[in-house]
Amino acid sequence: FRALKTKHETPKYGLIYHASLVGQSAPKFKGKISRVLAAKAALAVRVDALGDDPDTSIGLESRAKVEARLRQLEGKSFQFPTPDKSASAGKVSMDLDTKQFSEVDDMQENGTKKRSRDDDEDKKEKKRKKKEEKEKKKKEKKE
Repeated sequence: FRALKTKHETPKYGLIYHASLVGQSAPKFKGKISRVLAAKAALAVRVDALGDDPDTSIGLESRAKVEARLRQLEGKSFQFPTPDKSASAGKVSMDLDTKQFSEVDDMQENGTKKRSRDDDEDKKEKKRKKKEEKEKKKKEKKE
């Protein structure tokens, strides 16, 4: 962060603040719309990472909900800006069928299994018993 190096305040908003949906909202609603958009983006990332089927409906539904929230806050109808013809020329298409989930890539590299809470509780129990035994031995030595 440049702000931390120069000892200035960190920015209140990040990249989301520059999104088109946030930019179209009134200044007093930009914070609220930024938070709504961040929440929807986080959900979309989770669905993308953990979802089984390549479905884009979650993104479309989320955008509709963000737009509805914006309309609700502003109390008026929402208008998209008309797209430029030059912007559509550089449009990139994504093939959803090319990328598949690989269980091999999801495995841990060292081959060990993940710890469970039961393992942690067992270790804590063993530590507690060991500590009690040491305290008993100390008491016996004092006597």
